[in-house]
Amino acid sequence: MAKDPIEKSQAFEVGSDARVPVGPGQSSFDPSRLDFGHYAGRSVAELAQVDREYLRWLARHPSGIRYRAEINRALGKVPISTDWER
Repeated sequence: MAKDPIEKSQAFEVGSDARVPVGPGQSSFDPSRLDFGHYAGRSVAELAQVDREYLRWLARHPSGIRYRAEINRALGKVPISTDWER
């Protein structure tokens, strides 16, 4: 009989540093560097120099949501709350 998945889970320590995510394992996501596609490994700032159109497209695409703030910063764009088309 298989063990209950809850029995296999291990406790994790919660540190005092509020900047560290809480939970089992830590996220290695870096919003300044793409981790997929043709430009995987390249920084958003670098792409702002070589392919601004791609960054504009990525900011609108669902797969780019997690990079949107960094893309806006790299493109020098400050979002306005009433400007939904940008």
